[in-house]
Amino acid sequence: MKRVTQSNLHAILSTCWYLNYISYGEDWPTYYACDPQDFGGTPTENALVLGGEACMWAEFVDSTNFLSRMWPRVGAVGERLWSDQSVTDLSNARTRLSRFECRIVARGIPAEPSSGPSYCSYEWPDQEVAL
Repeated sequence: MKRVTQSNLHAILSTCWYLNYISYGEDWPTYYACDPQDFGGTPTENALVLGGEACMWAEFVDSTNFLSRMWPRVGAVGERLWSDQSVTDLSNARTRLSRFECRIVARGIPAEPSSGPSYCSYEWPDQEVAL
């Protein structure tokens, strides 16, 4: 980013948002923590950063797992890119991402759980828990 913006060129960051890395558990915080402005640039250089993009190679991804691999990770990337730089609290982001996950699953998108096993209110709306 530094070399590109020092050359007075616009830049788009993607290196920290490769979604195809295989990992277990909660991996979206890594994507959420990446800040395209955090490269030590001057205000002029930072102004040349247009944003970022999430990418995915296809070594272990095909039509059977593309959507579940992409969502909700790309939601964390989107929030990072669309939010103010000061918005960085993981706990608050976890809550927003969990709600987002429920919305997209309700719309038929087979998203992976963002933070482990989860529950969406629409899944069992009229069920009482037996003790």
